[in-house]
Amino acid sequence: MKIEFFLESTLMNELKIKSIDNIHVKDLIEELGICKGTFYKYYQDKYDLVVHVFENKFYRNVASETSWENFVVGSMKAFRTAPDAVYNAFLSNDINSIAHYHKERIKKLFLAERAANKLPVEGIEIEYAVNILTYLINETTLAWLKGGCMETEEEALAMIKRLMPYAIVEEKMT
Repeated sequence: MKIEFFLESTLMNELKIKSIDNIHVKDLIEELGICKGTFYKYYQDKYDLVVHVFENKFYRNVASETSWENFVVGSMKAFRTAPDAVYNAFLSNDINSIAHYHKERIKKLFLAERAANKLPVEGIEIEYAVNILTYLINETTLAWLKGGCMETEEEALAMIKRLMPYAIVEEKMT
């Protein structure tokens, strides 16, 4: 078996019980009995490992050229398979965290849609609105995970859309 598989599996097991900020590379390598250099041969840091886990386990079946709405719903459907681990992975404000990575993927999809619809993609109002939207999506996802994924993914998306920043909603209505 490849070492990446064991590192990803070990991280997922740790994420079931601890937030990413409370997991240390030292603990992962000690549990597997590998050298620190082996870890860094494959990953830059623990956040890079988390991104690889999410790409392989959760985002793999979500089309990368999809709409932001489909990405949110598809991600949530995948997250349902390991809600505790996903919740704990998202509990970081580090710039390299999966929460930030997730926001950036949504932002890219959202702005690409706007551009395709000939709507503005630049400007301070759009930047703030998109930042608020991606924050709202992550916070809604966290609440949904913490609450036991009781609502359907579509219901969670509908709530996000009801709370979207006015600057974005107004343009979608015209």
